[in-house]
Amino acid sequence: MERHSQFTLSEIMDKLAHILAHKQTGTFFIATDANTSCRFAIDSGKITHCAHKRDHGVAALLSLQEISGGSCSFSENQSIPFRQESIVDHQTCLDILNLRPVIPAKSAPAPEAPASSSPAPLVKQAPPARYYRGQTSAPEQEETPTAATSEPAKQPPAAPTRYYRGQPIPQEEKPAATEPSRQAAPTPASTPNAPPKRFYRGA
Repeated sequence: MERHSQFTLSEIMDKLAHILAHKQTGTFFIATDANTSCRFAIDSGKITHCAHKRDHGVAALLSLQEISGGSCSFSENQSIPFRQESIVDHQTCLDILNLRPVIPAKSAPAPEAPASSSPAPLVKQAPPARYYRGQTSAPEQEETPTAATSEPAKQPPAAPTRYYRGQPIPQEEKPAATEPSRQAAPTPASTPNAPPKRFYRGA
């Protein structure tokens, strides 16, 4: 048997409505604060009989409205004999006692957010601005490696132009270096010594 401490009449009716909503069978007892007792016969969530003090049926339902509170209990699957005049209509009991035997709907759990498969991209922060004598200097840019480029061959500097009496003197071209594979031209064979030539007074 389930027993409860002191409740108001409204709270007692909520307990009765809870039993009706769960389609239980047994006897519901009320001990009022006016030192009276009330009994309800319940069959599979339907009120079939009611008795309060010396009142039965609908008269017991009306006299029950005069109490302010009390304690209540429920004996499941326990049947107590009632008089014939204690029979009541279930819907009439709900209307007089203002019962709402409805099971509250359970709130569905909130769906969990799917976990992100890829991490969020990192945002590269710009370097802080630098100040020199009240002026903002441009932020330094990171050096990016570039492909190696072949430097052009350095040419020897040209010889300075020389002038003589306001006229440029042409530069003498330097003889090109002889290739090592090229050999010197053979000298002609020596001829027999000729007699020396003589000169007389310019002739």
